[in-house]
Amino acid sequence: MKTQMMQFRVNEEEKKLIEKCAKDAGMEVADYIRVSLLMEMVMRGEVQAIKIIGQRIGMKAMDALSRRLKENPAS
Repeated sequence: MKTQMMQFRVNEEEKKLIEKCAKDAGMEVADYIRVSLLMEMVMRGEVQAIKIIGQRIGMKAMDALSRRLKENPAS
């Protein structure tokens, strides 16, 4: 259950790009932002982030993570 809220500001160009990317991924904007941040954490070696993605975000996020990892394999 989500009980906490985080807010941040973006300019119009950033907002449009985020909305476009979320739509292209078939996701709501909030889910897209959350998944994107968590994927960045995974890429940096935060193992807990992959658990969170699997448990809370769902299979779309796991698929997106899998695609990203294939595109940018860890060195």
